[in-house]
Amino acid sequence: MQLIKVPPMILVGQYDSPVTRRVAIALHHYGIPFARDTRSVFSEAAAVRTISPLTRIPALVLDDGEVLIDSAAILDHLDELVADAALMPASGPARRRALQMTALAQGTLEKAGAVVYERHFHPVEARSAVWLDRCLGQARSGLDELARRLATPYACGATLTHADVMITVLIRYVQDRLHEVLAPTAHAALINLAQHCEALPAFRAAALSDFEQMPQG
Repeated sequence: MQLIKVPPMILVGQYDSPVTRRVAIALHHYGIPFARDTRSVFSEAAAVRTISPLTRIPALVLDDGEVLIDSAAILDHLDELVADAALMPASGPARRRALQMTALAQGTLEKAGAVVYERHFHPVEARSAVWLDRCLGQARSGLDELARRLATPYACGATLTHADVMITVLIRYVQDRLHEVLAPTAHAALINLAQHCEALPAFRAAALSDFEQMPQG
């Protein structure tokens, strides 16, 4: 009997997008094979829009052609596939803690990203100083709160969760793009957690390639 080879999922997006990278890390951690579509939302926006109508990444094309968008929705599907092996506790206080730490890290990333995009797409004279100050303050506050809530050895305690993945991709992003909000002393525990996670196989497998860099502004 001839076996029919099922095409792998396709992850759309480059790893300079932290939320795309968090999905890739989960896929590697779960041992789910996938192919990549690394077309750029900057230089190849029209092509990406045919897959993701908002021209946002990540998108995950399933083996039957269905397209999932938004990293949280994608991870929810992957968690369902792996059941008890999911990087999210199933219920109770442990689940709420992991969800809240993940949300706090993602919200911090959104504020850092807002600063990066304001600086990248607007010339100095067109930038809103009020908006930049607000977002910078929110990013610092988010990092401060993450550091305050951080457990050991992982963000929520004994085991790796999506919170660790989100914090790690956040720290990499701010180190690369907005290092001014990262305090070496106050945020040392977050930096150390990220360094530890970056050495894990799933994180190494989703390392950024040289071409996966947002154009410098």
